Amino acid sequence: MESGPFVFWPMQDVGDIRAEGMSAEDKLRALEEFYLLSFSEPEPVAAVPTSGSYARRVRELARHGSRSPEEVERIALLAEHLRAAFKIVDDLIDEDTIRGNRPAFWVIHGREATIRQAAWHVHQARTIAQGLGPDAARTFELRLQEVIDGARLEVELEMGWEPPDLQAAWHRVVKKEASFRQMLAELLRCPPWICEAARQDGVAAQILDDGRSAIWGKEGRPPGGSDERLGRLTYMRAFGVSPEKAIRRGEKLKARVRRILG
Repeated sequence: MESGPFVFWPMQDVGDIRAEGMSAEDKLRALEEFYLLSFSEPEPVAAVPTSGSYARRVRELARHGSRSPEEVERIALLAEHLRAAFKIVDDLIDEDTIRGNRPAFWVIHGREATIRQAAWHVHQARTIAQGLGPDAARTFELRLQEVIDGARLEVELEMGWEPPDLQAAWHRVVKKEASFRQMLAELLRCPPWICEAARQDGVAAQILDDGRSAIWGKEGRPPGGSDERLGRLTYMRAFGVSPEKAIRRGEKLKARVRRILG
């Protein structure tokens, strides 16, 4: 199946408000470059270190689907490629210099190399999805576009644009995590209620990440981290709750999802 590039709509006219380090305009440009480059045949730059593997989660989710064992392993590899791509682009956009208590990929290799490496991972993931058939290829592109839309909106909010509905905006931003998990369930041919539970699992993960990062930090970074430094739209800001309450809500949703996914 031939996949066409996602159309990036013009930025909102919010003036020349600059973030520390990369400007918001530079970040939007980096998102566009990495996505469009993934439709070519970019060369890998360097291995991306990851903590743990997503393959186990894919295999557990596959119990609800109808893919063959070989197809499940291909989808597990697709997940690892996307996870690596999102991780290094996320650090670049968030201006996070530390990941897992060591320098982030972009700090070591630079902006352009980070974009190329992320594009390579997405290209590999797309090739796997296309090999699973036209429906899988369409699902891949749709959910990938939602992930990138969430990342793009996050940067636009950093530029000072105030959405009329903060909660609706947060639910768009959370697609960075939720649509990724929903994609995997759909690629595994899980039934609709399982795909929805997988999406909700991503929502719960983001709520917990927002709350825990505010209190304890993560990946060797101080509490608050880039969310606070860049004025990001967190669950606490969108819903007017404390980090502690956000964590309780996230844990409650996570437990509800666990009962469905097993």
